Amino acid sequence: MKSLVQSAGTYISILSVILGLGSLWTAASAAETIKTEVELSTKEVRSKETVLGDLVADAIHGTAKADVAIIAASSFASKTVTLPKGSFAPGDFIKTLDYTGDPIAIVKLTGTQITKAMEHSLFLYPNDNSGFLHFSGMVVTINPHGDKEKKVASIKINGSDVVPAKTYRIAMPSPLAHGALAYFKIWKQSDIEKELDKTLETAVNEYLASHKTITKGEDRLVIH
Repeated sequence: MKSLVQSAGTYISILSVILGLGSLWTAASAAETIKTEVELSTKEVRSKETVLGDLVADAIHGTAKADVAIIAASSFASKTVTLPKGSFAPGDFIKTLDYTGDPIAIVKLTGTQITKAMEHSLFLYPNDNSGFLHFSGMVVTINPHGDKEKKVASIKINGSDVVPAKTYRIAMPSPLAHGALAYFKIWKQSDIEKELDKTLETAVNEYLASHKTITKGEDRLVIH
């Protein structure tokens, strides 16, 4: 009888440990969950500003601590990936991106170069363009009916009008920094200040760790 009681006690103890571990696992999973109040999707990242594009640009901006951050549409998954309103895990978000191992680089660009970059970004607008840029730290007002390379009406960086001759520090994935998508026509490799020891995936994970709720912010690409 005593042996039976001891066995029952041992079983209860083991069960308690298992249940305890289950609770810890559930709590840990809940802690990693991100809430989004808007749909996050790659569907339109090649043609228009999206919450997804803004979020990734913000992540690069925060990691690099530069004046501005940009990321081209080609960095996002080529197939449609959508995270609906609700909750998601950081690992699910990473699926919206290709080339997550790309290092983040900082490039020194003048205001004139930045304007040319935005014109290059918009030359097919509103049609799909793998070189379409999403950005953080800027507000770009455009005339969508303007001629090619004449769509940008104004650019503000951190609230101030861009100064053509002033040099700004722009963070972006390394391939873009090296001139991918014909951006080599606007800046040279010698304009690269440095490459960070952080990748696109690192930047996004750091951002999601401190932003547990995703909402739509103010428009950065403003239609004039």
